[in-house]
Amino acid sequence: MSRRVDNIFKNVRSTVFTQIPLVLVSFFVRRMFIHILGEQYLGLNGLFSNILTVLSVAELGFGSSVTFSLYKPVATDDRETVKSLMRLYRRAYTVIGVLIIAVGLSLTPFLDIFVKEMPEGIAHIELIYVLHVLNSGLSYFFSYKASLLFADQKKYVETRIRTYVKLGGQMVQLMLLIAFKNYILYVVCMALTSVASNLWISLTADRMYPYLKEKDVKPLKDEDKSVIKKNVGAMAFHRFGSVAVFGTDNILMAKFVSLASVGLYSNYVMITNVLHQMLNRFYEDIMASVGNLNALESRERKIKAFNSQNFMSAWLFGFCSICLWHLFTPFISLWLGEEYLLSRWTEAIIVVNFYVSAMRKPVYNTKDAMGLFWNDRLVPLFEVPLNFVISIVLAKPLGIAGVLLGTLISMVLVPFWVEPVILYRSGFGENPLKYFIRYAGYTAVTAAAGLITGLICNIFTGGLLAFVYKAAVCAVVPNAVFYVVYRRTEEFGYLRGVCSHLISKIFKRKNEVE
Repeated sequence: MSRRVDNIFKNVRSTVFTQIPLVLVSFFVRRMFIHILGEQYLGLNGLFSNILTVLSVAELGFGSSVTFSLYKPVATDDRETVKSLMRLYRRAYTVIGVLIIAVGLSLTPFLDIFVKEMPEGIAHIELIYVLHVLNSGLSYFFSYKASLLFADQKKYVETRIRTYVKLGGQMVQLMLLIAFKNYILYVVCMALTSVASNLWISLTADRMYPYLKEKDVKPLKDEDKSVIKKNVGAMAFHRFGSVAVFGTDNILMAKFVSLASVGLYSNYVMITNVLHQMLNRFYEDIMASVGNLNALESRERKIKAFNSQNFMSAWLFGFCSICLWHLFTPFISLWLGEEYLLSRWTEAIIVVNFYVSAMRKPVYNTKDAMGLFWNDRLVPLFEVPLNFVISIVLAKPLGIAGVLLGTLISMVLVPFWVEPVILYRSGFGENPLKYFIRYAGYTAVTAAAGLITGLICNIFTGGLLAFVYKAAVCAVVPNAVFYVVYRRTEEFGYLRGVCSHLISKIFKRKNEVE
């Protein structure tokens, strides 16, 4: 097995073992947050996070474009090009950070525009918002060096640092909440944690790549500049589309439903975000290897790697979606109380949104790794208006569900089919129908596994014991169904070989230690 597989193993291992304690602490801190401050503060926190997500459109996808340009020089140890790219990255992110702070602060007098009814029981709302803006803007001043770790397939270094700092920060936030019951101190601690983690990553990158501190940095080659300009131009559209579709739900809910609804929905988002973050980190770990592969390998190897990644996604995201559907209600009832539950109809839309958006990752990641930014740059011009119109029209009669339906419908009508067509035709030179046939098959198997799981789960209802039983059923039944269906496929055989290689490495290291 190749060095790429070994790097994936290191990155995934780091992700798994660092995220579990972080997730547990995060859920406990959220419970205490709601208990001490209430759902209005929770809604405000979600609203401001969404506003700043919208402001992050100023990044214009610059990071993805530069990271793509880093793959080849990192793979070939072209340090001069790496230094030139990192200098460009630093300058761009400094400008972006300043721009986000300036634009964000300029919106302070107009915060009531984003909320249907501004809560009266929360003091110093403007100050809270300013602290959120500073936290978002300052993070850009040091975070750019993480891209080099990513391109060099050493994402695990960044993952560990961020986890250690965030764990410490959340413990301090929890103590501040209990001692002072003050949201402003909570946000200040959050901002300091963000700056500390980015600074630590920056210093670590300097130590790992000492040539970054060299002063003799050559100007970037004209051909490299041309590629980056073209990719940034294309990624600007994608960045705008992603932010406008996935980063505005809380704003629309706050404006057309209520701020309290944002608080209720944010609890579900926290759960799906935990899965997204863990799986995103997993895919980021793979992404660097995919970028390295696309810089050096043949078309056939690229297609095989994509098919394996797509199969793995169908298994992982199908399993996660089944767990979400059957465990959402009992988990939130036990965690926060039944008063924080949304309707099953709304939960169903959240789960389908999760599955559809997550299943785009293999296509999106491979397309980015191959530098296919330009081909589908106009997609957001169709997706974004659809999302806003449908969400606003459905928000009044359906509430939260209407806003989420807008996201789902616009996603299915545009990027769901355009992105695979671009990848297959421009990247692989193959008929994209193959992808959609596989997708339909994977979805049918997931639906069948979910139905079987539900029939078994419904034997017990209510209470902690029933939740434990359902969690055990969700852990076993879907995976058993997937194994029976997929065990003879080429993709399963390939992934089984990778897993066998990784397991042998674990035991080899264990024996060496002993």
